[in-house]
Amino acid sequence: MDNRFWLGREDEEAIGHEGERTGVRAVLRLRGELDLEGAPSLAEAAGPLLGDGSRTLVLDCHGVTFCDSSGLNTLLNLRQRAADSGARLLLARPSASVRHLLRLTHTERVFHIVDDTVDDVVDDTAGDAVGPAAEDRVGDASPPRS
Repeated sequence: MDNRFWLGREDEEAIGHEGERTGVRAVLRLRGELDLEGAPSLAEAAGPLLGDGSRTLVLDCHGVTFCDSSGLNTLLNLRQRAADSGARLLLARPSASVRHLLRLTHTERVFHIVDDTVDDVVDDTAGDAVGPAAEDRVGDASPPRS
């Protein structure tokens, strides 16, 4: 089995009633090992999405087979960048290995975690044009389907 890290990207832009941009969602579907080798790929792909006006970045973690401290550090850094830029970071359907690491490190409360499919998450955030929820701010908590 090939456990190399892989990610796929989907974007969706919401348009308001008068044609204004009301929010942008980007979805990254993660697969394989989110470790010292794979974490830089996630940071490289997700970083620009947080600076391009995306209001919600959904990381579909269902396909992550392993996550080490490098992967966790990348997730924490992305959560901080999202909070700093007024965006929202969602971890969708985290795999058992991701959930285990979050529990062990007591960081599960830092992230907004959803168990819905990516399509459900995107539908639920379609009108999200406001800043991050209080639980997504620094010191508190912050997505999809395969």
